[in-house]
Amino acid sequence: MDKTSLDQSTPAKSNTEKGVRGFELDIHVAFSRPLPEGDALRALLALDGFRVDLYRPHASALHAGRGGVLEGAGVPSARLTGPLREPDAVRAGLAALLRGEARYAEVGVRGFLRSSSGQTDWMPWRRTQVLPRQDVGRLTFEEGVRFVLE
Repeated sequence: MDKTSLDQSTPAKSNTEKGVRGFELDIHVAFSRPLPEGDALRALLALDGFRVDLYRPHASALHAGRGGVLEGAGVPSARLTGPLREPDAVRAGLAALLRGEARYAEVGVRGFLRSSSGQTDWMPWRRTQVLPRQDVGRLTFEEGVRFVLE
């Protein structure tokens, strides 16, 4: 997992408050094929303003005895988190991703508890609703409800 900011090519710095609880928008995007890092970040610009974690295959999962991330394997998926500011902008960004590079997206407003050491524990989803990818307009931002757009 690699934390990257959409605004810069350098890793995002953690500026989260410690010892708090609340809700944040949690989006997981799976690409239709693994993308080079630059292409993945360009595709995610449709959802600008969120913290980005790029997921890559881990070498030890594929080849016993090796450690670390596989170089050149591409980015199969990403997770974006942050406060929900403009629901219509998020819907528009998701629609653009689902018309382009995304195979599916999971999105919802999720509860979290951040310890005094900075470790974040995400609350389980209360309910999951599956929608066709073209029905992004039906997406609501209810706390604890995950929408799967496929």
